[in-house]
Amino acid sequence: MSRANTRRIAIALSLGGVLLVSHPAVSGGLAWDVGIACGYVCLILFLCLYVLPVRGDGLPHARLLGLSQHRTIGWVVLAAAIVHVVVLLLAEPQSARYLLPSAPVFMWCGVVALLAMVASVVTGLSARAQMRRLSAAVSLPRLQAPDQAQRLAPSIARRAMSDSRTPLSSRATLHIVLAAILALTTCAHAIGSSQLPGGALKSAVVLLLICLPLGWYALRRRTGPLGPATPAGRARALSHLTAVGLIALLPTSTSKQLLLEPLAKPAAIAVSFPHDSHTTVSCVTCHHNYVDHTGTTACIECHRSARTDLLHSSESTFHTFCRDCHTQLALEGQQKHGPTRSCSGCHQGMRSSSL
Repeated sequence: MSRANTRRIAIALSLGGVLLVSHPAVSGGLAWDVGIACGYVCLILFLCLYVLPVRGDGLPHARLLGLSQHRTIGWVVLAAAIVHVVVLLLAEPQSARYLLPSAPVFMWCGVVALLAMVASVVTGLSARAQMRRLSAAVSLPRLQAPDQAQRLAPSIARRAMSDSRTPLSSRATLHIVLAAILALTTCAHAIGSSQLPGGALKSAVVLLLICLPLGWYALRRRTGPLGPATPAGRARALSHLTAVGLIALLPTSTSKQLLLEPLAKPAAIAVSFPHDSHTTVSCVTCHHNYVDHTGTTACIECHRSARTDLLHSSESTFHTFCRDCHTQLALEGQQKHGPTRSCSGCHQGMRSSSL
């Protein structure tokens, strides 16, 4: 990798890391924070693959990533994602419930993102192997220096991709469409889990910085068969513009509530609510039905009942209501703010050190 590319990636990692960890919500413990950091690394390096596109992608620039460099970063992204999952499951074993069919939408987005990442690696390796075979098949009898052959490889690839019916073109297009799906589902996973933002402004800025390279990739001018007039070019542009539009909707309250909704009704989990730790909070903040005397029972008896007038599930309602309150207190510097990340802080029968 050239010094210029190394310098660019280092700058991107530094800026992205500063943005992501600035004003964090609150620590969830060393192991949990390490798992979240791996997710941050995964996201930043994934964006580097857009900011530094691969050579031979129809762009006139010469100082871009080579295929082997692109592949190496892709492997690092996949490894960081796997470590992210494994460490968080080890740090909070009860979070394995999020792998059940009753998991909320944001966790399904995370599963889809991981599958899309694996599929992107597979299609990328397949396209790269096909490109190598095409390069080897082209006769270069007069070229003895390896650097000359390497310079001609992108032009060979472009000629091979000029026909949209070739396997190389379809694999490359699928690889890029999967990347758009990966970007969208990763953002939905981060926003729904509330692990990324430390506030509304930070969330909006992070999503904007993610949308910019996606939009640039879709709208930038290309030469030859990769231009927007070709079917492959249109598919790539449409997938990325759609991803940008949906990512822009994620910070809205409706989207955040939807991401917390479970796909199926999960089994109930006991919750520990220490009233003595909430003495500074007005009772009617939580027990709203005490005001009109419509009920005096526990919250869960209504919110987990078959009532049709309750628009959101109990899981979505309480994770939003309780966690957002704790997070706001943490951002205000309150020492006693309650759990903001770990499952074990609220649910009984689990490790708890947050209260």
